Order: sequence, then structure tokens, then C-alpha cells
Amino acid sequence: MRKFFLLLNLLLAAVCLNGCWSRVEVNDIAIVTATGLDVAENGKIRLSLMLAIPRLIGSGSAQSGSESKIETSAAWVVSEEGDTIMDTYRSLQEKLPRKIFFAHSRLLVIGQALAVRGIEPYLDFFERYRQSQLKSFLVVSKTTASDVLNFKSKFEKLPSEVLKEEMKQELIPKVRLIDFVNMLTSEGEEPFTPIVEIVPSETGKSGMNNLSVTGLAVFRRSSMVGQLDSKQGRGAMWVRNRVKEGVITIEVPKSAGAGKISAELEDVKVKRRLSVRDDRLFVRLVINIDENIYENTSSIDLNKSRNVNYVQGLMKEDIEERIQEASRKVQQEYKSDIFGFGQSLYRQDPKKWKREFRSRWPDMFPKTVISVEIHVNVLRTGLTNRVIRVEE
Repeated sequence: MRKFFLLLNLLLAAVCLNGCWSRVEVNDIAIVTATGLDVAENGKIRLSLMLAIPRLIGSGSAQSGSESKIETSAAWVVSEEGDTIMDTYRSLQEKLPRKIFFAHSRLLVIGQALAVRGIEPYLDFFERYRQSQLKSFLVVSKTTASDVLNFKSKFEKLPSEVLKEEMKQELIPKVRLIDFVNMLTSEGEEPFTPIVEIVPSETGKSGMNNLSVTGLAVFRRSSMVGQLDSKQGRGAMWVRNRVKEGVITIEVPKSAGAGKISAELEDVKVKRRLSVRDDRLFVRLVINIDENIYENTSSIDLNKSRNVNYVQGLMKEDIEERIQEASRKVQQEYKSDIFGFGQSLYRQDPKKWKREFRSRWPDMFPKTVISVEIHVNVLRTGLTNRVIRVEE
């Protein structure tokens, strides 16, 4: 019996001590921080990978050199062309001494030419491959994905970190790969993603040294059919209830005090109410906004409630104008339901959607009538209500 328990203990110890059999040493892998996809000149797919160099990221060694040394040594971009992503990935692997490791990739960049051609065939790899991250941010590059990956960041050590940190701030639209796939496969909804480009960091300067989100790429199915500029994209995000933070600036007419007033959004809630009449969809957006006024260059006295009500009215007009401008572009020009109105109809009554609306939705969406009801609540008007004026 004693020998039996001794043997049993040895067996249990052997089972418990084998937990590191699948370990992967950092020295054996090439960590991918961002992935880029482009169309090659020969029509094949070009896969670009941004590989981090761990010994130079987050260590003092990266800080000790000159700025140019940091820019050129914190990451290494490699690329290869092939028929599929897996085929190209294998070709890249043959040229690298370390095993490519996708599990830390946080950004997927699609070149505009590939986005226009359609990206559905290339999403399959990211859904199947066990190391890929569906929570990665997805963006379209105004030029090529390779340009974005090779951008030399001034503020962060990697371009992928620049965009990741910008999107965390909730000031610009953000779409993760899983969000895009959900929009693509949902009933009555078309996908969109942010557009990024390299722009000058100073207005009026010619240097291209800042990576920025400058609008929205609008898709119909998996092909990009157009783009919205920053203001129009913001209007679309109001419709999607994706505006959480931001600043609204209105211009006060000369007759009312001449100047500008800026307010910071504190809380935004958007509800949509749908009704179908005479074979047309009517969407009423009910928007409730809490905001704080932090700048007033006009002569309006915000101590008076009637003046505050007047400012609230101007802000309502500004928001409605943005929404209607985005709607005209999306409905009339691109005919792509990135607002997800069809999805809302589907959720109301799936059977009726399939029976009456699904086949006719491409014709119904451009004719959808959108109305806006906005309630603005000014919580605070700053530390003072007095406008600074120098006596003459």
C-alpha cells in the first residue's frame, strides 16, 4: 500500500509540473505590433508587418541615442507579396530568424486601393488564425498601408501606438476588426472605418510629420465606396450614438453679440424612433445633451437665462446641420446604410424585415426621412459669466 501511494504521488507531481511544455521565449519570436495590407502592382496582396524590437522599447537604451536613432530602431517593417495572406506570411517567415508572433498586433491598416477593391477575401485569415486579434483597431490609409507603418512617430515609438492612443480618447471614431465583421454580416447595416493620413503637424507647413484620423471610409458590403470628411463623419457618429466627448463651437451673429462660443460635451444620449408610412421609413432622432460652456468671445451675458436659451438654440441648429449634411452624403451619394437603420428595423420585427423590407432596402434607404429633436442642457457656464472687455 505504501508503494502504491508513493507511486500515486509521483504520478500527480509529474502531471502538475508539466505546465511549461508550450512556453515561448521572447528571444525566439518576432512580435507583430501592426499589420498592413495593400494591392501590389502585379495584383497580388502585399503584407507588411511592423515588428517590435523589445530591447529598444520601454528601456533606457532607446532614450540614450539621438532622435533619429529612436525613429529608425524601435520597429522594423518587413513586407512580402503573395496570393493569400497565409502564403505571404509563410514567405516572410522564411526570411526571418524568429517565429512571427501575431498575438500582440493591435492595428490593421488597409490601403485605400485594396479597400476600394474589397477586403472580404482577406478577413477570413484574421477570423481563422488563432494568433490574430479581432479586437485590433481597423483603419483605412489614405495612401498605402505601408506608408502608415513606415511613418516615423515623434511622440510614440511606434505608429501603432499613436493611433491606439488617439482612439482611446473617444474624440474620433474607432472601429475594431470584430466591429467591422459584425457590421458586414448584420442585416440592414453597412460598415465604416476611420481614414488615416500623414499630415503636417503645423498649419501652413509643408512637412508631413503627424499621423491623424481625417474622416470616415464608407463601405458598401466589403468595398469602400466613398469617404466623409471630419465634420461629416462626426455628423454620422451623432446618428450612430457614438459621440461621447467633444467640443461644439457656434458663431454668434453680429446682431446678437458677434463672436464664438465653445461648449464641451459632458453627456450625450441618442435614441431613434422608427415608423413606416406610405412605404417610406421615417426616423426621428431624440438627442439629449449635457454640456459646459468654457469659452465666450461674444458680448452675450450668460447670466441671463434668455441668453442661455438663445445659445442652446444655436447649438441645436449646428448639430442638426451636421447630421443632415452627413445624411445627404451617405443616403444620396453613397447609398450605404452606415447608420444601421435597416438593422433597427430588423430588431423591431425580424419576420417583417425579411418579408417586406430586406429585398427593397437598397431602394428604401436613400428615401428615408430623418428628423432631429435635440434637448441641450447647459450645466455650467465656467468660473465667470463676465466677458473680458478693455474699457476705451
